[in-house]
Amino acid sequence: MAYFKVLIFIILVFPATTSALAQNTDRIAEINSATIGLRGGYDSNPTDGERARGSAFVTQALNWDYARGSNRDGYGLSLTMQNTTYHPRVIAASLANNLTFTAATPLTEALTLRGVLTASNEQTWSRRQNAALLRTRLEYDQETFRLFGSLEARAGALNERNYFALGSFLPRDENSLTVTTLAGAAYKTTYGEIGVSASAARTRYLEDYDYIGFRRDNDRVQPNLFYAGNVAGATLEGSVSPLNAWFPAKDFDSLRRLLYTAKAKIPLGAFTVALTSSRTTQETTLPFSVIDLVTQHEARLTARFWEKNAVSLFVRQKIDDYYGLSAKATTRSLGLEYARNLDNGFAATAAVTARRVRETGNSIPDAINVMIGLQKQFEFSKAEKKS
Repeated sequence: MAYFKVLIFIILVFPATTSALAQNTDRIAEINSATIGLRGGYDSNPTDGERARGSAFVTQALNWDYARGSNRDGYGLSLTMQNTTYHPRVIAASLANNLTFTAATPLTEALTLRGVLTASNEQTWSRRQNAALLRTRLEYDQETFRLFGSLEARAGALNERNYFALGSFLPRDENSLTVTTLAGAAYKTTYGEIGVSASAARTRYLEDYDYIGFRRDNDRVQPNLFYAGNVAGATLEGSVSPLNAWFPAKDFDSLRRLLYTAKAKIPLGAFTVALTSSRTTQETTLPFSVIDLVTQHEARLTARFWEKNAVSLFVRQKIDDYYGLSAKATTRSLGLEYARNLDNGFAATAAVTARRVRETGNSIPDAINVMIGLQKQFEFSKAEKKS
């Protein structure tokens, strides 16, 4: 019952934020832009299966961003939609849709109330997920420091194919509700911002038991140390966060892992080096596992020439470690991308990527993906107005 009280509190606060925004019309800045894209190509093994079956594919993409007001006193709407169609005998179409509404209003000169409402839908050959998230955040911002706190409620439905056993989807989704509280502080310096935070989360599943008779309810506590700033022209971001998760029903072992994020973007004249590394978590419905530890690394070198052209060479690795299942999936990719600005909002892209996947218990052929695309950006922004 306590979780539903928190959820009701958040729902009541969020409309108050948006109504306050509607009353402030003294000075309005507006951003309104959209991008549509069409990509096509061929993937020699889109399912990363033991028997490679290649397929041509076509991807339609739409992005729309609308913002009105300012960062402290305004609201915005963001929509992303992507649909990829393959040969129906090889793999089903995949979808990825996300709609996000954000709002902010100042309560005092330094205190800001923010709200975020997100709905998302993901469907691939191996994963189906629907989720809705509602978050309210208070932020007290001064010249040398910043204090913040938030309440978040997330409802999700997840269903995954057990590809380690070449299985199909579950007969029903696993539905959960997660309530998270967070508090933190940050100190501002000439080299950037450094801070600490701590979060506590409680996840409860609507079904008492999963399909093999286990209870997946879990609680998590996660302190965090973070930094973001610029040093000698390089943009740096990083965080270190020890995760402590436990399961009240004792059907799964407690989990302690060090999570982290690290990003560096280094300009070198016409070249840019981008390095990223992270270890995060996501939910899973695979048997004997609730948490998927996702470790990712990427190095990218981008060269810009003749003003309108850019070429990127990248190498990346992703490891999915399903805690409790003793199973891992490792994906390594090497690729080359090209982009050209065609003026009038048009841009052309081309890419070729080689991919190697290794899964516990499975032998998977290497794959190659070749793609070309065209996109068009539309600007609907209006000039700044005064009431």
